[in-house]
Amino acid sequence: MAFRFNPKLTLVPHGGLGNRMRAIDSAITLSHKLQKQLTVIWLENTPQLRCPFDKLFQPIPQVNITSPQLTSIYLNPQTNHGSSQLKQSFLSLTAKVFQQINFQKVIDNDEVIQLIKNNRLETLANYQSLMIWTDRSFYPDNTYGLFKPIPVLEKAIRTRTADFGNYTVGIHIRRGDHRKSIQHSPLDLFRDAIAQEITQNPDTNFYLASDSLQVKHQLIKEFGDRIITQLAATSRNNEQGMQAAVLDLYALSRTRKIYGSYWSSYSRVAANISNIDLIILNAPTP
Repeated sequence: MAFRFNPKLTLVPHGGLGNRMRAIDSAITLSHKLQKQLTVIWLENTPQLRCPFDKLFQPIPQVNITSPQLTSIYLNPQTNHGSSQLKQSFLSLTAKVFQQINFQKVIDNDEVIQLIKNNRLETLANYQSLMIWTDRSFYPDNTYGLFKPIPVLEKAIRTRTADFGNYTVGIHIRRGDHRKSIQHSPLDLFRDAIAQEITQNPDTNFYLASDSLQVKHQLIKEFGDRIITQLAATSRNNEQGMQAAVLDLYALSRTRKIYGSYWSSYSRVAANISNIDLIILNAPTP
């Protein structure tokens, strides 16, 4: 294959924005531990995220971030590609062959976590070319300060947060197709949290991030101008929507604390960016 290369440590982060950022955070930490140069393969046209990295963030120092035109070779060979069985088998075989040729070791999140848990991380240093694909945090440290939104987004974030008061609380309500968040973090829990914050401090206002315009309109109707939010759609399917998601993420990070949704990496990453408290609202199991 003419496009063969051998970076020392390659990460293929999967999933949405929060998943990818936390995977990159772990990979940066791991690359420092193993003293290996890090390359991040940013797949910019997946169902979970359709946007180039450089339309969201500035370059990360000492990290090579690339978006290949041919993406199937970086997928997990066991992944269901949503195609016909014949095409799926071909794509899986192509990915497996490419990865075997270009990398001495290819591991998933579960395997690297087991190596860390069993204190065998040093064995990864023996591989000159190592590839990890994951959508989770596997070796966290908090390198989120290395993520810098592009200037136009940073300007929009400053404008959005200009209305923050002395005590602005973040609210992240994940909806969409996220069944666990919908089930475990119902809207009433957020209503109660907002009401409690107002009782404790009448001057409190809130920054609301959500992928549901209906939720935004409901809370604006109930709590009025205490709610600061954007009414643009934060769709994963286009550049504009993903930029809106970055704006929300960094606005949340500049609040005093965040009430977040169950099983949402986005809530956690927003809190980690500024090391602020995160309270996950989780309804008791019946």
